[in-house]
Amino acid sequence: MADAVAVIGAGVLGVACARALQRAGRRVVLFDPEPPGALCSSGNAGHIALDHVRPLARPDVLAAAPRMLTDPLGPLILRWRGLPALSPWLARFALAARPMRVSAGTAALTALLATALQDWQAELLASGLSAMLRQEGALNVMETPAGAAAAAAEGRILAAHGMTFQDLTAAEVMQHLPALAITPASGRLYPQAAHVVDPFRLVQALADRFAADGGEIVPAPVTGFQRDGAQIAALATPHGEHPVDAVVLTAGLASAALGRQLGVSLPLTAERGYHAMLAIGALPVPLPTTFNERGFVLTPMEHGIRLAGTVELGAAGRAPDWARADILAAHVRQLFATQIETTSRWQGDRPTLPDYLPALGRAPGIANLVVAAGHQHLGLTLAAVSARIVAALVADEPPGIDLHPFDPGRFMRRVAHSA
Repeated sequence: MADAVAVIGAGVLGVACARALQRAGRRVVLFDPEPPGALCSSGNAGHIALDHVRPLARPDVLAAAPRMLTDPLGPLILRWRGLPALSPWLARFALAARPMRVSAGTAALTALLATALQDWQAELLASGLSAMLRQEGALNVMETPAGAAAAAAEGRILAAHGMTFQDLTAAEVMQHLPALAITPASGRLYPQAAHVVDPFRLVQALADRFAADGGEIVPAPVTGFQRDGAQIAALATPHGEHPVDAVVLTAGLASAALGRQLGVSLPLTAERGYHAMLAIGALPVPLPTTFNERGFVLTPMEHGIRLAGTVELGAAGRAPDWARADILAAHVRQLFATQIETTSRWQGDRPTLPDYLPALGRAPGIANLVVAAGHQHLGLTLAAVSARIVAALVADEPPGIDLHPFDPGRFMRRVAHSA
């Protein structure tokens, strides 16, 4: 495997990185004990969420948390038994919610998201998969005056950061969703928004293209590293060692433990989400639609309508609470006054850092390690642009963006500073 770049993790980020490196002329080996896309990448809402420029670590989210936690149908739940282990992450979250850091994080995400759609279009065109991406817009619905006011305030921030959208009246919302059984307060249309028709099939198809073009997929976990001074010389797996020229760490939640072996602190938490599927045509939903106050989204896909959302904290290592998926269906029954039934349910753990910015860049102290982890709700959205940046870093080329806000060593610096 001499001269190979090892990519650890075959989720959407890892597979996108493998493809970008491969197209740059590198020999690439992809490591993961699970099939490509089998974990969190398979169950997301499918959005290329260009408007998600505001980190979720911010004052309004902190202020709303008590109300959300006491609402049995709300979008946030905390598993109290997981609170002791989660407490350090929550403390970092609160520090990241300070206004100056929120402003800096918003500017950083805006820059990173600027080419997210174009990078996906380029990747899918190169892979012969353009039909998997649809640019049909996206709709947000606000049900209450308070929700409309919050959306208006957010709209001013989005406009200041160059987002394109159209605010809608209640009547205009109903034109898009005539089957809606409630009268909304307002809406917002993102005409340039895009979504994929099946996130799991997308990752599988990209992995197939990677293998067809000579890439190697090793179905085994990486368990350790052999160092040669400031470089990684080889990866250890249960089946032996694999010499490498460079390493890309994009292993989702497993990135935290692997990072610790290399002296890199990545305080990731498992932010659990759920989805439920409806049959094709079960609802007349023409475009991806988010109901803001309820914190969930409906996405029409090729195999049905996906209801995705909720944030469950403190659930790491615990059995799924399938009532969280059932709540999504309950919302639809209320909103559309219909007795729909779900065809399947899913749960997965988003790898999330407390400041809601990904770790993207060179690892401190290791010359040939690049990290791409902690992309929270934006794993699919940012996969192609992150992959392009990773390929540039591996080639010692400029990334085309200021990566300082996403520095994988930023949590180590803050720990040292506070000490």
